[in-house]
Amino acid sequence: MAVPIIWSLHDVSPTTIDRAASIVDVMVEAGVRELAILIVPSGVWTDGQLETLRTWERAGHVLGAHGWTHRGIAPRGIYHRLHSSLFSRDVAEHLGRTASEVGEIVARGEQWFADVELAPPRLYVPPAWAQGAMPLSDFRDTPFRWVETLTGIYDVEAGRFRRLPLIGFEADTGLRAATLRVSNAANRALAAASRRPLRVAVHPHDFDLRLAGDLRRILASGRSSYLLQQVGS
Repeated sequence: MAVPIIWSLHDVSPTTIDRAASIVDVMVEAGVRELAILIVPSGVWTDGQLETLRTWERAGHVLGAHGWTHRGIAPRGIYHRLHSSLFSRDVAEHLGRTASEVGEIVARGEQWFADVELAPPRLYVPPAWAQGAMPLSDFRDTPFRWVETLTGIYDVEAGRFRRLPLIGFEADTGLRAATLRVSNAANRALAAASRRPLRVAVHPHDFDLRLAGDLRRILASGRSSYLLQQVGS
């Protein structure tokens, strides 16, 4: 039996929301029950765009905070440089910052949801899944229920981390496509062997990139959605 999927749509901002809306429609039509939609708050949002977010919220999707600008600072230290050159490029907003600075980013995103009259976000996903210096335990003082990192999802309420395989399709070069294909195959095999849900991350341009066919095949496979509420159960 195919493992269920935790679906997420990343990097929704004023400049990507039209494309994101098309993806939401495609995924819902394919039978995705709950989609984690990750919002990058910074920018000028129109009333119509904010109403789109509210419509998704009313439909039962989980709106999550995804950093503030989704832009990192100049790399500091070997790990940050390697992460930037091999994986995240310039989007790992938490890396190179102190725990206090990361906390300010998290709090600013949380406040934005209140400012635009959205429900308090329950999911936080740092850009590029890079947690940075802020310990997961510090999220106990926030409204967030779940924090997703590269290796899994932390249930803030239960104080428990669950390792979950992850695949993605953001391949704009041949090298990135080859690397992701290997990583995706390994993580799909891990999900099947461990019978753990598979996290599938979708970005706004993935249906136009080199692994679009792989993404479409998974979407058409009819795999059931695994709801975030089940992570802590």
